[in-house]
Amino acid sequence: MNKELNHLKNYGYVILKTKKLHLLNKVKREYLNIAAKIGINGELKNLGKVNENKINRLNMEFNKKSKNCNFYLLNSFSDKISKVLGKKIFIQRQPYLRAKKYNLNSTATIAHNDYDFGHSHQGFNLWVPMYDITKNEGIYIYTLENSKKIYSQFKFDCQLSEHIEKIKFQNKKKYLNLNFGEAVFFSNLCIHGASKTTKKLNRVSSNIHLQNFEVPINEKSTELFTIAELKNNSFYKKIGI
Repeated sequence: MNKELNHLKNYGYVILKTKKLHLLNKVKREYLNIAAKIGINGELKNLGKVNENKINRLNMEFNKKSKNCNFYLLNSFSDKISKVLGKKIFIQRQPYLRAKKYNLNSTATIAHNDYDFGHSHQGFNLWVPMYDITKNEGIYIYTLENSKKIYSQFKFDCQLSEHIEKIKFQNKKKYLNLNFGEAVFFSNLCIHGASKTTKKLNRVSSNIHLQNFEVPINEKSTELFTIAELKNNSFYKKIGI
């Protein structure tokens, strides 16, 4: 774990691998069940047949109605995350699902950091693919150092991606190819995003925001977060409303 903590400290992100795959399988089953309820076969190869409106509905339904998936995601990696966040944390109440169909503009996510969207500068994002990510079709990320360099020159007079291109930092981004059972845990200050997929590859991921209970919460509040505490079995459990 020391190696992973050093990577997180030095680069602002780290790849984690779960030893509790059964918890991630619960998230995947919940996703597939919610998809089935709205008439979608959610398996990766079938998403290419689904229209954009239904995919958007699938994302919204999961984000509103999934049960306990935030804790399944967290506790899949709790033995490592607890070393960073401690015993008492804020955890996002409902996870975000991102089911993405190839060749849709909505597949892309503009370059950003989560601090600009009201999250704490001391918080973290846990991004978990529900299927293997290959051929650079997942998210990309900039190290914390490069993210700070990019923002040091940013005047907020254009889109961040345009600024990155102007200062010739495009080649500094790293695409993350992850297997199911892996996740990326990264600082809210790290710039990240997702390119439009060009190959016939769909993707499904879920993510949650987390932070230590004692650090500033910024613009996000109890409508986004609840409180959890680490128990003796290395599982976080909800202790707040």
